[in-house]
Amino acid sequence: MKQSSAAPLEKDIQSKIMTYLRSIPGAFAWKAHAGGIYATGGIPDVLCVYKGKLFAFEVKRPGRKPTALQEATISKLCAAGAVAKVVTSLDDVKQVIAAADG
Repeated sequence: MKQSSAAPLEKDIQSKIMTYLRSIPGAFAWKAHAGGIYATGGIPDVLCVYKGKLFAFEVKRPGRKPTALQEATISKLCAAGAVAKVVTSLDDVKQVIAAADG
């Protein structure tokens, strides 16, 4: 599926998410780096620990879908107690954190 040039780039969405998460007092966020011999395939792009809970965000451009490996990893993270989601915007992240915070 061809993406509209108006859709934000994944790296730009990730940057906004990282800026926001790092602004939350008491939160610790980092960007997972893909590749290399020690990397684990399918790990979501952005990870954050906030109020004792691990949040894992697989960032996609609007209209894009995660790979089968990414979906499987998200399921495993959720089964282990993390909050793991596919997101396409900063608003998605804010909603996930607000829902878990409530």
